[in-house]
Amino acid sequence: MPDHTPIPIDSHRIADDEIGKPAVFGAILSGQPLEIHRNIFEGDFGRFRSGVWQCTPGLVAMKDWPYHEFCLLLSGRVIITPEGGSPREYKAGDALVLPMGFTGTWEILETVRKYYAVQARQPLLRRMKARVKGWLRPGPAKGQATTGQAGAQPGTAF
Repeated sequence: MPDHTPIPIDSHRIADDEIGKPAVFGAILSGQPLEIHRNIFEGDFGRFRSGVWQCTPGLVAMKDWPYHEFCLLLSGRVIITPEGGSPREYKAGDALVLPMGFTGTWEILETVRKYYAVQARQPLLRRMKARVKGWLRPGPAKGQATTGQAGAQPGTAF
């Protein structure tokens, strides 16, 4: 039987004096940003993860971010600039969602520590199976109204 006990995500899972590794969440444009992350929880066969992340100052370009990510900044300041969009500064206490496919820059002004929760795209085979199931389901009887697009199933957008 699965354990359904809540799992606390403590920001102190990263020690204040801990040194990270060179950032890999994008291409480093300036500075020497070092990042640390602690996955605290993983579910849905690795498709959902949450934990604590920290990165030191630097400018990083991100291209086609592979997750929907919820972030709650615990400390630090960052300016996030979407490609073709306006820069916006975020600081401790701010929350944001970084949508899947995000392309732009993170300019980390002061070391950032955040809680995160990421949802990855479903594997291609799983998405295709869901679509085929939708196509194979019998449609409404002749003359009945339909809702939504043919073959569209909840949860298959990823």
